[in-house]
Amino acid sequence: MHTFIEALIRQHALDAAQARQLWQLARLQAPPAQLRERLQRALAVVAALLLGAALIFWVAANWQHMALQTRLHLLEAAVLAPALLLALIARAHTALLLLATLALGALLAFVGQTWQTGADAWQLFAIWALLALPWALLARHDGLWALWLLIAGAALFAWSGAPLGLQVLWAPDGPTPLHRYLELLLWAALFLLPLALRAGGLMRQPRPALSWPIAALMALSAWSAGGILNLVGRHTDAQFGLCALLIAGALLLAWRRQPRQYGVLALALMAANAMVLSTLGWWLFQLGNDFAVGPMLLLTLAAAASTGLSLRWLYRLQARDAQA
Repeated sequence: MHTFIEALIRQHALDAAQARQLWQLARLQAPPAQLRERLQRALAVVAALLLGAALIFWVAANWQHMALQTRLHLLEAAVLAPALLLALIARAHTALLLLATLALGALLAFVGQTWQTGADAWQLFAIWALLALPWALLARHDGLWALWLLIAGAALFAWSGAPLGLQVLWAPDGPTPLHRYLELLLWAALFLLPLALRAGGLMRQPRPALSWPIAALMALSAWSAGGILNLVGRHTDAQFGLCALLIAGALLLAWRRQPRQYGVLALALMAANAMVLSTLGWWLFQLGNDFAVGPMLLLTLAAAASTGLSLRWLYRLQARDAQA
């Protein structure tokens, strides 16, 4: 902003009095709007995270000395106490719901490990997401939705068979193609969910500044990993094409959306580069010997060029948006 104001002063040849007036209009020395309220909310969230961490560390340090019922009741109280405090401390409802959501995950993990219900890991995260959904709907906060998306994404990753869905897409005796297509489409739903929440009035913030990048990171990781491993593993061209289309659609949406969220745009561009370079590398090594000098050199040059051009385009786009 300082550089922009100095450029305006030079561009319009302002005298000293006009320059002082311009600096006063910029209000760079004024405190941000609603500073006290924002600080209170931020500190409440930090306090909730610290309390949750303190509970985890204290329980971990004394776990072996507690009776089974004591452990269970302690974790139940950690879930119920924040929910009951909502009626008394209404202004801290986001922080309290955040603490309750984290404690709920600890309670479910304890129940699953202690009584060995036989449920898969994805079922734990799915139940956690289902039970925490009313709290996220009640808070309508971008940060709590981001946590809920992380839980739902963990359930989807676990349902896929392994972290990043690698086992599902790599193992020849893995799930059926219908399972794989369903997985990719579920990631698309997760990617679009923050935008739908904002459009439906289920998020109080003007834009999903935290939840959408987190959803984009998980979805784009799954799509790019799925596309690359389908290419290398020679499963089906249709799955590789669907992954490429989903990444291209995410890139187009992030580029067309106003105001742009450059974190999501950069993630989509990185996933697109990964797909293009993987395709080029696979094609080059099909033509020659594996790890030959020529294909490796061409692939290195292509990676440097694509990365440089992508960054240059992002910087130019950001500069143009700033001027606008």
